[in-house]
Amino acid sequence: MSSRDPDKLRAELKSVDFGGDPKLLSELRSEARETVDVQKETLADIDTKASRILRLNVLLIGVIVSALSITTRNGDSGTTWFGVDSLANVYTTLGIGSLVLSTALAATTYTASELDVGVNSDNLTTLLRADLPTQEAQELLVKNYIVRINFNRSTNIRNIPLITSTVVFVVFGIVFLSLGAFEAFLRPVPWWLSLPSFLLLFGLIWVSGLIKQTRRAIEDLREWR
Repeated sequence: MSSRDPDKLRAELKSVDFGGDPKLLSELRSEARETVDVQKETLADIDTKASRILRLNVLLIGVIVSALSITTRNGDSGTTWFGVDSLANVYTTLGIGSLVLSTALAATTYTASELDVGVNSDNLTTLLRADLPTQEAQELLVKNYIVRINFNRSTNIRNIPLITSTVVFVVFGIVFLSLGAFEAFLRPVPWWLSLPSFLLLFGLIWVSGLIKQTRRAIEDLREWR
């Protein structure tokens, strides 16, 4: 099995000499290019979701903070039948905390994305100066793509649990804020409502595959050491 560490992988590829059909190299290069394109689309989709959730969370948190501020002023003046104390319950706190955590994860996902999309100008300049035969040039390009595919694979593996966690904590925030509103405006949340809510959240973690995704990301980090 090839090493996942980029430096070790490059060293392994230097010792590989291709002796097969030259046409196969062209096909391998085409397949590698398609793989990089798919990896690029996957990461772009993750970035798009992260940016949208980031904007949504900022909007929600702004609305919640504004509502709490208005409630506090009205409560101090005695013009409302409930004050900030009724809204500042454990569920509301957990809801806001979940949205803040989701926002942080969305920002991390968006900023941590790093993609290697193909050969760069230095690679092409080196190939031109080397004046290599077609087969050797194709071989170097294929090896270059192998390193890039390995890098992009790790980027996606590490970003997937981040975006999944972002979505999961958005749901956590909505559920907790709903329970907090129930307790603030109606009455204490009964067990028959809180228990299914917590079971739903734990079920969401399991169904989303977050545990498996996180384990894969940790294993990938270890393979790069």
